[in-house]
Amino acid sequence: MAAEVGEKRGRRLERAAAAMFVAALTALMLVSIADKPFPFRGADEQGHFSYVAHLSRSDRLWPDLGAMPLYDLDGAPTGRANFINHPPLFYWTALPLHDALAARHADFGWLRVYPAALAVAAFAAIAAFGLRMRIGVAGFAVLFAGAAFLDFPALAGAFSNDQMAMLGGALACLGAARRVSSRADRAGLALLLVGLALCSVKLTALMLAGGFAVLCLLLAPGRKPDLTGLAALAAAGLALAVPYLILWRSYGSPAPSTAGQTQMLKDYIAEFGWDRLPRVSLSAYLADAPSLFAVQLGRSFVHLALLMAMCATAIVAFLPREREARPVASTLVRAATLATVATLSVHLAFAYQRYAEYGWLGDLYPRYYFPLLAVYGLSWTLAARRSAGRLAPAATPMAAPEPDAINRLATRPPEKRTRSWS
Repeated sequence: MAAEVGEKRGRRLERAAAAMFVAALTALMLVSIADKPFPFRGADEQGHFSYVAHLSRSDRLWPDLGAMPLYDLDGAPTGRANFINHPPLFYWTALPLHDALAARHADFGWLRVYPAALAVAAFAAIAAFGLRMRIGVAGFAVLFAGAAFLDFPALAGAFSNDQMAMLGGALACLGAARRVSSRADRAGLALLLVGLALCSVKLTALMLAGGFAVLCLLLAPGRKPDLTGLAALAAAGLALAVPYLILWRSYGSPAPSTAGQTQMLKDYIAEFGWDRLPRVSLSAYLADAPSLFAVQLGRSFVHLALLMAMCATAIVAFLPREREARPVASTLVRAATLATVATLSVHLAFAYQRYAEYGWLGDLYPRYYFPLLAVYGLSWTLAARRSAGRLAPAATPMAAPEPDAINRLATRPPEKRTRSWS
């Protein structure tokens, strides 16, 4: 009886922590964006705004990325080419709000309301994932600290397609958690597919979340792979790849280097003085890659050390004891780790190609990996629990094995006893 009362109290505290997690991230998002004029240069808001403005003024739903100009807030072309090279999926959905603001001659800064709403929905989906995985109050504290360190809420309030990818990734994580737990969970598979569709607004997000989804179903506990889920993912992948195949056919790449892209790179390179730096080899570039990621968060060694430590927490999910005690959690973290490594390899190859050609050093953004923040947070939580040792009571959410592990242990046949001859 006392254990049941304690369990209910723990669940109430965990739900309260989840609500505080969403509220705190939302508050940080609003505070961080409140003092930034629209369009904010650091988030490429002018490019994203101009994309929607161009769709509004054009009779083509699929614009020519090479001929798309930048617009000022009065709706006039600036004479410079737009540098955004994504398919128009996100911008179609933002078009009604843009046109409503334009009809009322309202401040286009209100466009931020749309991605902010997507971001809050992403925060809520991550919280739902945390509740599903029973990360506990301490887990939500760890997850919030990690998200704040990565500037997750600070970037969530800007007008861009990142927030739709964030939401898609969070839904994919939640769906994967459900589907890995039970192959009969159709809602979990539906969440996974919807999440991938939202992630398709960005190529890196689609690669990351798509690889994660496939690996989750391949690595899920059980003797046979989830063929139904894998077939659904294959069909969805073919459909979601179509926009990028169109870009590839039109421009020779799924991430085209348009005239606007090239000019933006050259302008920033000259502004930052990167054109005066000597070029380095591929091996030297790869050695500096962690620092190039970390410098987006801060210039001190502490930022680099923390970022590396956060990445290293994934090792916990590969330990046999953790895989035995928490099979679903370890499957999710291992899938996320392998998908991240695969996406990072492509990312680094693309970034080095642009560095070798132009001297550009700004491609390694941590935000490209935000779609899997929920599972990264699970990894941090598992590592924090393990680092704390076994001081926590066994009944706490973070320390308790998953129900399916308990059931498997309970139904395991007894070990054969052999006579000792010693």
